[in-house]
Amino acid sequence: MTVKSWFLLGIAAFTLMPAGLRAAGCGQIKVDATDAVAAAPQNHKVILENDMVRVLEATVPLHSKELPHTHPWPSVFFEQTSPKEQPWQTVNIRWSQGGPSKGFPDADRDRHNLLIEVKNVDCQPAASAPLPDTDAVKIHDPNITVALENSYVRVLSVRVPPGEKEPWHTHTWPAVVVYFRLPPSRRLLQDGTTVPRAELKEMQISFDANSQPMHSVENLGTVLYQAYRVELKPTTKTPVTQAAAR
Repeated sequence: MTVKSWFLLGIAAFTLMPAGLRAAGCGQIKVDATDAVAAAPQNHKVILENDMVRVLEATVPLHSKELPHTHPWPSVFFEQTSPKEQPWQTVNIRWSQGGPSKGFPDADRDRHNLLIEVKNVDCQPAASAPLPDTDAVKIHDPNITVALENSYVRVLSVRVPPGEKEPWHTHTWPAVVVYFRLPPSRRLLQDGTTVPRAELKEMQISFDANSQPMHSVENLGTVLYQAYRVELKPTTKTPVTQAAAR
């Protein structure tokens, strides 16, 4: 990668960081008393947390109050766009910069969101390495698509119609895996192993810390299988501020 490319990548990464936190260093963003979980605990629930991510479920019922707070890390933001009585039937996915939030003195509607907060956004992204031809996107299956991508994440939408199987593929990067519901299914491995999965009727969040070997999923139900993988791209140990200043 050329010096100019590194500079542009650093600038792009710099713009993904929340305002006010750009001088913190690499992996040094910390929460304080203004953090959403501390300042507005009635609206924010930690679903999963490790050194790489924190996953928050955020709810603000109609006509309720949400106190001002801060989101210290940017996030992949899942917004429920379906009615309250149809949780996660439809969603909008976007990148949220994080930072201060005014909250709501009187919410104008029911709000239900999921935030996949990415903790290493103050670190320089690593140089891109070629992904294998078996990568979930490189196999060019129309049911595996990129819902969002930037220097730090790639979000995959994975759909399997009833009675069908995914093409064989792999995953290279660690990922937060989001299921809002699932029909009965089974995971197939190339050594012949079959892992059954019962119907899932409520949201489930898991974390794949390692790459995933060649596999396929078969939908055994009568409705669409839908999953989202928030893949975490590798970073260096260099603070973004230093890279952006070059």
